[in-house]
Amino acid sequence: MTDFQWPWEYSFPPFFTLQLHEETRQQQLNVWCDLFLKYLKHINKFTVNIHENTFPLFNNETLNRRLTPEMILQILEKLQSTRHAHPLDKKRHEWQVYWHTLDEYGNMIYDWILETGQANSVCTLYEISHGDSSEGKGFYNIDEAVLLSVLRQLEEKGRCEALKVEEIINDVNKFHLVTLEHAAEISPLVHDRSIGPDLDLIDYKENEEPRDRLREENDNIKKDLTKSDKNEINKKKTPAKEKPQQKSPSAKEVANNEPNSLHSLDFQTINSSILLKEAEEQRKRSIRQKMLELQEKHASLMHQTLQPLEEKQQEERRKWLEKKRRSDSQILQQAEQKSSQELKEQERQLENLRQQTQKQLQLIFFQGISQYQMKFRNKYEAIVHLLMSIDKQALISCAEYNKKLKELIQMFEQLIGKIKSGECGPTELKTAENLCKSLEDLEINILEACKQEKTKLEEKQREQQKQEEERVKQEQAQQTQKLAEQQQQQQQQQQQQQQTQLANPTQQITPNEPAKAATVATTSTTDGGGGNTGSSSQFVSSERFEFYTKINTFYQEKVERVKVLQSDDSMKKYRFDCQKNINIPVNAISAVSQQHIQDKYDKLFSFVSTQPTLGRDYCILLMAKKFVGQGETTISSNPQAAFPVASVIVSLWKNIPEFGQLFLAYVFKECPFLVPYFIPQKKGQTIEEYSKILGYRMTEGQIESQDMYLKRQTGVARLYAAVMITLGRQQDGPAHPYGIEHAWRWLTNFIALDPLPDICATLIMEILQIVGSDMWSAYGKQFVKLLVYIQQQYFPKLSAVDEGGPKARLELLLGKFLREGQIQKPQGILPQGFW
Repeated sequence: MTDFQWPWEYSFPPFFTLQLHEETRQQQLNVWCDLFLKYLKHINKFTVNIHENTFPLFNNETLNRRLTPEMILQILEKLQSTRHAHPLDKKRHEWQVYWHTLDEYGNMIYDWILETGQANSVCTLYEISHGDSSEGKGFYNIDEAVLLSVLRQLEEKGRCEALKVEEIINDVNKFHLVTLEHAAEISPLVHDRSIGPDLDLIDYKENEEPRDRLREENDNIKKDLTKSDKNEINKKKTPAKEKPQQKSPSAKEVANNEPNSLHSLDFQTINSSILLKEAEEQRKRSIRQKMLELQEKHASLMHQTLQPLEEKQQEERRKWLEKKRRSDSQILQQAEQKSSQELKEQERQLENLRQQTQKQLQLIFFQGISQYQMKFRNKYEAIVHLLMSIDKQALISCAEYNKKLKELIQMFEQLIGKIKSGECGPTELKTAENLCKSLEDLEINILEACKQEKTKLEEKQREQQKQEEERVKQEQAQQTQKLAEQQQQQQQQQQQQQQTQLANPTQQITPNEPAKAATVATTSTTDGGGGNTGSSSQFVSSERFEFYTKINTFYQEKVERVKVLQSDDSMKKYRFDCQKNINIPVNAISAVSQQHIQDKYDKLFSFVSTQPTLGRDYCILLMAKKFVGQGETTISSNPQAAFPVASVIVSLWKNIPEFGQLFLAYVFKECPFLVPYFIPQKKGQTIEEYSKILGYRMTEGQIESQDMYLKRQTGVARLYAAVMITLGRQQDGPAHPYGIEHAWRWLTNFIALDPLPDICATLIMEILQIVGSDMWSAYGKQFVKLLVYIQQQYFPKLSAVDEGGPKARLELLLGKFLREGQIQKPQGILPQGFW
């Protein structure tokens, strides 16, 4: 038995949970019903129990998902409504399932009986379900219980009769008993052997009675039987009941003394039946003899009648043949006259046919060459796009391939010129095929060369990354020293700042007024739209502003480039296909198994890699936006989901560097505080416009609530932090494109800015919970000093503007870290070498 091909829904986890929406639930039950019938037919199983926990149909061990008994019962009840299932017990635990209805099975069996000529004959259940003549039928190997149900329905319709073996045996035994009773009754009258091929029917010599007398007696007996009553005969047969006191005579006495008794009557009746049979046979022989004589007379009469007619017909045929001979002679003469003209006409037609055939062959060759030309052009365009997408250094290494490409183009153009001149045959078709194969080989060589160049470029990038990491470590050491120097100055200014802040308290952000938390800068800066102006250290450090500007500029260039594709109505289906091929794998990412996460990565990477240059940019933008959207939706509600998503992001980042930059662009767009950049409100800017820049959502013209805003920002921050500590695939190497050093940069730059209510405490707490353990291991005492600085220097400034829940939770969490001397690893983080 071949392996069963499971449908794609069987590998979809929600498929094992009953859906709430009515239409979706009905569609889900229909798919389950179809799967039940197909799988049970595949394994030839007719009974199921809703409590079979290990049954593969109910339990997907790969997904660790299993149907509940209640859902199995609903599926079986739906099958019952279509007459494909029936419960076998009152509790409805055991069910009988058949992939054809009982009516369909009955029609198939009845048609088979008629086809094989077995009507009005006896068939066993084994002959129907396992016989040689039923092999290949839809009811072959049917379960015996199901077969009995089918036969009962056929019996109700009057198409068959079910017989039990016990009933047949009882009927045979009853027939034997009746036969023995009859033999016992006539045994006293029979003295010799009464059966055998050498035995005469009746010995008339013993009785010494002529046949005529027997016939007269038989006639008299028949008349007496006709006149007498049946009840009277029954009384004569049982005289013992009327006179129970008298002694019953023996059979021999009855035979000798009562010649007209019942026994004697039976014997004479037998003799008379034999005589009647002989008379009937004689009558039939006489009739047959008369029929033969009539047939002979009829044949003789027909011969005498038809003979003149036959002679007349022969004469007419002779005249017709003579006339035909003369006609044929005339036709032959006419044919000889026209033969030369017809021969010329045939030659002309053959010449036309040959020319038409030649034109059709040329058309076939031309169509074949046209297909190869289209294939050659498509392959050429793909190679051109490939060469345009690589950098100049890699393009120099492909100069030889470029020369070969030009030669193939020239050869194909020469071939097209020959075809235009009228030379279009099998040789040209073979040449076009060889040129296409040569172009395919050239494409393979170019891809291999690009792959080698890409490997070299990755090695170069790794070296640059190592140098960057060393530079970052030096900057971190310098920054830590600078913070220590500023600590004393800030302690002196703390009392003065507190007095000033108490005199002019900063208002907290409210759902309707988010812009009041930021102080308007005296110098202009860059807004959310990406305008190029200066920056103020009050809202962002110069280093982070330069990094933010670089990421945002790259993002704007990509958006401008794909506007042509987005505005083209003819590409609507292509855009929809791109969204579908990206959204489905991203939504399904989870840490259920390494095969699962590898499958989702392969689908995303292979789809993006096979797109043309413009389509590739569009897909990368879609993919980056979708991943950040996962932070706002899924991860904001399920923190552990951040790590499998982050693992796929890191792997894609390593193999598609521009994806990483666009991912950061969308992160900074949704939460500019992760730059960190506290964007100020520009002069003349409305609250709604400013709220959008800070990442607020607008619903029907209203700004979303503060709780919903903080929840979404928390999800994006979790994903951003998880990317910095999560490893990708093993085969991509240990190098990280955006490692833990960026967490250090963010935290040190963040606490250097004036805090805002709610959002600052929320982001610091989320980032520390995710990356705190890794930062403690990487930076040791330097990180502890940073935590102490936050507790002693940053908290007083935060307390001046925030007395809400986020600040209180952060204060407790920070105290716990310093008190225990460690930070626990976050829950759900993937182990090293997971995939």
